[in-house]
Amino acid sequence: KNLDNNSVALVITSPPYVEQRKKYYNSIPEIDYPMWTVSWMRLLKNKLKENASVCINIRPHIKNGQISNYVAKTVDVLREDGWIECEELIWYKPDSPPMGSIKRPRRAWESIKWFSLTNKPFCNPKANGTISNRIGFEQSKFEESNSGYVHRGQNKAKTGIARCTDVIICGTSKVEKGYNHPAMFPPEVPEYLIRMLSKEGDLILDPFIGSGTTGRVAEKLNRKWIGFEINNDYMVKS
Repeated sequence: KNLDNNSVALVITSPPYVEQRKKYYNSIPEIDYPMWTVSWMRLLKNKLKENASVCINIRPHIKNGQISNYVAKTVDVLREDGWIECEELIWYKPDSPPMGSIKRPRRAWESIKWFSLTNKPFCNPKANGTISNRIGFEQSKFEESNSGYVHRGQNKAKTGIARCTDVIICGTSKVEKGYNHPAMFPPEVPEYLIRMLSKEGDLILDPFIGSGTTGRVAEKLNRKWIGFEINNDYMVKS
């Protein structure tokens, strides 16, 4: 309540997954998860800047041989509540442990759902881009004729910074060591999002901040941050 309205530029968070880590923390029942998410997302609405973004790291589990649909339902009710689903990014973990059902391929990725209250959120897609000698090459020209599509030639490629992709490649081995937390993401995940979806000096919020990874990365990138956590032990190094 003490957080200023129109102050937050970016929210990055990984809320508790549905009943997957009962040994470590209480979680939300699957049937309640969509509206629970709507409830805490509603608290953000007045706090966000006009062009702010919210990124939620989440992936459904397999239940009785079928992918649980609570994430899909959550996305649907958020859209009904006025949120715009801007994009889905993928966090690819090439060194992921053998999680998930032994009768399915090894799980090596998680979703990052990107929401905003505007269809024009701040985004700098070249912030994580790399040098490419194919800039403009993909804009090939075609024209339609009686026999189909005829190639008219391609733009001459240039060298420059290409837009970043929608895949964040970072192994779980890069998670910061020494923190008492069962489900940390590596710093490279929030770093990718912070660089792309905010500017220096912006305020970054993580309402389920856990061990504080989002905050530490925000400081490194010259952003301000605030986080909330109900377990004080998570942010203390062992």
